[in-house]
Amino acid sequence: MEYVFDVFFEECFKTMERSGLASRAGRRDIISHLNSVISGCIQGRQTATTQLAVGLAVTSAIDYHNRMKGDNYEVCMMGKYHNVLYIALRITWDWGLEDSTIVRNLLDEIFKCEKTFERLFLGALFGCNAPHFIAGWKSDFNDQDENLRAVVFFLHHSAKARAIYPTYSYAYQCLRQTKFIDVPIDSCGKASPLRVALQASAPDIVLILLRHGANPCPDDGGASPVLSLLEKLAECENRCYPFQLVSCLKLLLRTIVMVEMPYKPHLYEVRKEMFHCKYAALLEDGLLPPEQVYGVPTLKHSCRCLIRDVLRDNFQLPGSVVKLPLPRKLQKYIDLLD
Repeated sequence: MEYVFDVFFEECFKTMERSGLASRAGRRDIISHLNSVISGCIQGRQTATTQLAVGLAVTSAIDYHNRMKGDNYEVCMMGKYHNVLYIALRITWDWGLEDSTIVRNLLDEIFKCEKTFERLFLGALFGCNAPHFIAGWKSDFNDQDENLRAVVFFLHHSAKARAIYPTYSYAYQCLRQTKFIDVPIDSCGKASPLRVALQASAPDIVLILLRHGANPCPDDGGASPVLSLLEKLAECENRCYPFQLVSCLKLLLRTIVMVEMPYKPHLYEVRKEMFHCKYAALLEDGLLPPEQVYGVPTLKHSCRCLIRDVLRDNFQLPGSVVKLPLPRKLQKYIDLLD
C-alpha cells in the first residue's frame, strides 16, 4: 500500500508548476484525489484499516517532502513540495488520524521549514478569510469553527506526543523548548496564540487555549497579558467595560495565583499606591480581586493554580483532570469550567 501513495505523489507533482498548490482550490483538488485513493485502498484490501491507510498516506507525504528537500541540499523550496505537508495536514484532520507519533512527525516537518504554526492558528483566531490579508494565503478549512476544532485536534495529539519546538526565549536570551500551543505566530509580531486571542478579545478561544495548557504568562517578549487587559479596561469611559474583554480577564485570573504589580524597582508600598491609583475603579467594580494583587489568595485558588502548573508541565491538560481523585465539582473548577 505504501507504493500506491508514493506513486500518487510522484505522478501528481511530476508535471505540476512550482506554484501549483499556492491556491486553496489547487490544494483541495489534490486532497479530493488523495481521499479517493485512500478510500480505494480501504475497500480494495480487507486487511487495510482506515487508520492504517491514512497513516501511510500522511507518512508518504512527509517522506516525499523530505526527498524533495534532500534534492535541494536540505533546503525547503516552500513551493508545491512544501504545500504537500498541508495536504497531509488536511487528510489527518479529515480522517481523524489517531496515531499521535505520525501527527507529531507532520508538525515537526512544518516547523522545520516555517518555524511557526500560523497557517493552522490564524484561521481559528480570526476566521478563514483573515489569513489571506494577514499572511497572503487562504485557510484550508471551510470556516472558523472547523479550523478551531482542527486546532483542538492537533493540540490533543501534540500533548499526547509531548511535542516541543525551539523558539527564542526573551527571558533567557536564547533558544528554549516550547510547547506546540505556545509557539509564536510570526505574522502577529511573534506573539503566542494566547496573547493574540486576548488581543482579539475572544474569550471562547482563550478558554480553549488555557484549558489545553497555554502558558498564561508567555515568554514572547510582550508585556504581562493581565496588565495589558487591565490597561485596556482602565481606558474604558464611564466604567462601561466590554463584556468580551472582562470575560478574557476573568479566565486569565483563574490560571495565575497573583497579579505582579509593575513599577519596579520602587518599594512595595509605592508600587501598591501607584497600582491602586491607576486601577482603583477595576478593584471597586469587582473586576480585579484585591487578594490577587496585594493580599492573600484563597487556598482553593492557589491549589487550582498549582495543580494546573504540574499538569501543564507534564502535558496532561485537560485530559487528566478527570482522572484526579476529586469530586466532579472540583474537577470542573480545576479545568476552568466552574
